[in-house]
Amino acid sequence: MTSTPRAIFHVVLATLLCAGAAQAITPMLRELEDAFIRIGEQVRPAVVNVESEQEEEEAPAQGPRAPGLEDFFKYYGIPMPDPEDPRMQRRPVASGSGFVFDKAGHIITNNHVIDGAKSIKVRFFDGKEYAADVVGRDADTDIAVIKLKNAPADLHVAELANSDEVKVGQFAIALGSPRGLEGSLSFGHVSALGRDELRLPITLRFQNFIQTDAAINFGNSGGPLVDIDGRVIGMNTAIDAVGESLGFAIPINMVKEVAPQLIASGKVTRGFLGVIGIMDIKDIVTGTTTAEEFAEAIGLPDTAGAYVNGGAIPDSPAEKAGIKKDDVIRKINGDPIVSAQDLVKKVSAMSPGTSVKLDVWREKAPTEIQLTLAEYPGDARKAALGKAFLGMRVQPLTPELKKRAGLAEDLEGMVVMDVEKNSPAYDAEIMQGDIITEVQQNPVKTMDEFRALLDEHAKPGKSVLFRVQKQGGDTLPILVKVPEAGAQ
Repeated sequence: MTSTPRAIFHVVLATLLCAGAAQAITPMLRELEDAFIRIGEQVRPAVVNVESEQEEEEAPAQGPRAPGLEDFFKYYGIPMPDPEDPRMQRRPVASGSGFVFDKAGHIITNNHVIDGAKSIKVRFFDGKEYAADVVGRDADTDIAVIKLKNAPADLHVAELANSDEVKVGQFAIALGSPRGLEGSLSFGHVSALGRDELRLPITLRFQNFIQTDAAINFGNSGGPLVDIDGRVIGMNTAIDAVGESLGFAIPINMVKEVAPQLIASGKVTRGFLGVIGIMDIKDIVTGTTTAEEFAEAIGLPDTAGAYVNGGAIPDSPAEKAGIKKDDVIRKINGDPIVSAQDLVKKVSAMSPGTSVKLDVWREKAPTEIQLTLAEYPGDARKAALGKAFLGMRVQPLTPELKKRAGLAEDLEGMVVMDVEKNSPAYDAEIMQGDIITEVQQNPVKTMDEFRALLDEHAKPGKSVLFRVQKQGGDTLPILVKVPEAGAQ
C-alpha cells in the first residue's frame, strides 16, 4: 500500500472510530480486503516473470576520440561510443514481467525487457518454466510479444479492459515481479491519464501513459495494471525514480492495437514523412517571448502546427518534396495539425505509399505540398539518420562539427552515426564515430556524392574500398563486401 492510499485510509478509519462506528467499519474493510485477495487469485495465474539472457560481444578499443564529437551524436539522440569500453556491453540477464495474451501462448511484455535477448525464460507463479521466442517488438511504444515454446493447453488468459473508459481516481492494482519477487501485488489509484513528453531512460515516439500511485518497481515492467474487477487496464512500464508514487503504464488499448500486428508480421507498419526536430511553437520561444508573439512574427494566425526546426532527413519523402527548415506544417489532407506529436500520430496511422497533401506555412504565406509517405524504419534513431548503406548510416562532416571536435579544417568526409549488427559494414569493423574520407579512392564530402559512389560501385558479390579515419586518428583502407543478394 503506497503512502497516499494509506493516509486516506487512516483518516477514514480515525473518523469512523471517533464516531463510535468501529463495528460498522469492520464489514467494509473485510469486503475491500476480500476484493483485493480475489484480484490476486484471479490474475496471478496469467502473470509471468520474464528473464532474458543478453548478448555480449567485445571489440578492441579505438584510442582517444575527438573531444567535441559528442555534440553531433547528441543532436540525433545517440550516445557517443566510449573507446575505452567494449563495442557492445550488455548485462548478462534482464528481468521483467508479462501477462498471457491468448491460448496460443503469446505473452505481452515491454520491449526493453527482451531487447537484445539471446534466450528467454518465462516462469509462472506456480513455478512452471518455459522457453520463449521473440515474435515481434515495437521500440516506439515499448511493446513486445513473445511466445512460449510447447505452451500448455490450460493457459490462463488475462482479461483486457477498455482503457478509454478508465477514470482518474479509480482503484489500480499492479502485479508483477519487482526485483524478481514473483506474484507481487500492490494497489493504489489512477492518478492521471494521457501523460506524455516524459523524460524516460528509453526513447518512445508514442506516449499516452496512465499515471498511478500503485507501487511499481524495477522488475514490474511488462506486468499488468488491473482494475477492481481484475481486468487489465495497462502495462506497467516506467517509474519516476526521483519522485514518490509515480508509476506509468501503457494503456491496454494501445497494446490491443500493436500486439496483433506484431503477432501477424513481427513489426508495426507506419507511415513516414522524414522531418527532423519538429516542435510545438510554445516550445521554441525563449525568455519573455510568448508563443503568440512568435507566431505573429512569422505571420501565423495562431500557434497550431508542427514547426520544422531541423529540416528534412536525406532521401526521405520530406526532402524529396522540398520541406525546409522553419516550415510550419498546419494540415495533412485537410485535417488540422494541433502539435508536433499530433503530426507524428497522424502520419504514423497512415500506410506507406499513401499520397498526402500538406498545408505548410513558409515565409509568412501558405503553400501546399504533395508527397507520398514512405515506411517508417521502426526505430526513431534510424529514422533520424535516414537510409542505411551497407548497414551504416552516415552524415556529412560539417564545418561546425570540425570546429567543435577540434578536427582539421581541410578534413572532408562522412561521419558514421550508426552501424547495424551483422551488416557488411559491421563485419568490416567500421564503427560508430569513424569518418569516411574516400569511397573507391574518390573523395567524398556530401550525401549525394556518397550515395552516387555506392550506387556505382556497391554491386552484388563485389567489394567497395573505403578510406576511414578511426577515432584515434589513424587512417585505414577498409574493404567492405557487398552481399550476393545486393547492397543493404
